[in-house]
Amino acid sequence: MPGEGSGAASVVIVGEGPGRLEDATGRPFVGRAGRLLDELLRQAGLARADVYITNVIKDRAATATTPPRDRPPSSAEVAACLPWLRAQLDVLRPRVVVTLGRHSLAALLPGAQIGEVHGRPQRLGSRTVLPLYHPSYALHNPAVRPLLFRDIRVLGRLVRGLGREGE
Repeated sequence: MPGEGSGAASVVIVGEGPGRLEDATGRPFVGRAGRLLDELLRQAGLARADVYITNVIKDRAATATTPPRDRPPSSAEVAACLPWLRAQLDVLRPRVVVTLGRHSLAALLPGAQIGEVHGRPQRLGSRTVLPLYHPSYALHNPAVRPLLFRDIRVLGRLVRGLGREGE
């Protein structure tokens, strides 16, 4: 599953990897976490059509050896898929990359801790990386949900700032 969205998007959202529903549909973020992501995007003044959504892990079905497939990615899986993600980012050339959760954050910014940097833009070359908690984490940990909604406002400000740069 390479991802979906606009190839001209200035924002790329990077999740962890496909779960059962994503494997079945071939689309990223289609379950409960996807509905929460849609709500978060609306809070930032965006829609799915405005962004490109992908994952660090592209295909878990081929590498999952033990159920459930909705598990953290192994370091071998990340190492195998990271060149594909980097190539995607090189082709798409987003100005902002939103990492959802600790695994996508660790893939792009090794050593960064989600609890310390969530909601705080980070630099990665010419790009801005905005680390956010993963929507599924917020679904299982209700105390995180207000933080996630607070942090998504930062994305709205970043996107509005991008619009002003071209004026």
